[in-house]
Amino acid sequence: MYHHLLTVLALLQLTAAAPAFAQEWNHDPASPVGPARWGTVTFPFATCGSILEPGGFVAVGTKQSPIDLTGATTALLPPPIYLYAPTPFEVENTGHVIEVPYAAGSRLVIGLDAFDLVQFHLHAPSEHAVNGRLADAELHLVHRNALGNLAVVGVLLQVGPRPNALIEQIIGAAPAVEGSNVVTGRTLSARDVLPRNPFSFWTYSGSLTTPPCSEGVKWTVLKEPVQVSAGTIARLHAIIAAFPGYEGYQSNNRPVTPLNGRAILSN
Repeated sequence: MYHHLLTVLALLQLTAAAPAFAQEWNHDPASPVGPARWGTVTFPFATCGSILEPGGFVAVGTKQSPIDLTGATTALLPPPIYLYAPTPFEVENTGHVIEVPYAAGSRLVIGLDAFDLVQFHLHAPSEHAVNGRLADAELHLVHRNALGNLAVVGVLLQVGPRPNALIEQIIGAAPAVEGSNVVTGRTLSARDVLPRNPFSFWTYSGSLTTPPCSEGVKWTVLKEPVQVSAGTIARLHAIIAAFPGYEGYQSNNRPVTPLNGRAILSN
């Protein structure tokens, strides 16, 4: 297990460090390198769902994300504790997502486990569905603990009359092409992208939603959505359409994946 985690972390670092490698896949379901083919476009991504063998595609990853959040079982669950400090205001265009890297020192505590906040990024429309319906976008806060295990908090975003000021500013500052934009002299806090009630949630065991689709990720998806403006969603889609290899495809959400008998818990 330890060696597997090292391999996963190495792949994540390689993806971040090598833009050409990251461009070998996209989110367009009709593309030969789209989500249905992530398991075959290059060997390390096999966990993304299927590999081609004689007779057709064979499932590899069976605990994948995102999913449709329906039929949850109510349970008594420890609430997440968000210990988020300010970080420099930097926004990156990775060629697959708009991302905010996070400085060391911020944590998510769930029960007896603590996870360091590494970054947060955005997908449009949402990746998780709620009773079959997608939100306008979804923000993922990605955390890692001392053993390398991952925990992701998902925040659903909906167009509404009271847009979140920080999310508006982040998308407004996002580079239109691959690269980074540092807003000199400013900081931001991930606490400000959470809804007013960040303690009502669904949770399940899943995976990363982009290659290498590594499993064993602890998902916490918040029930209360955060509002954004229609203009911000439009700008986000326009930036996505210009990602290398997307050829004008305007969305970067992975389609929902089978639950395969997993439990969805609701507090």
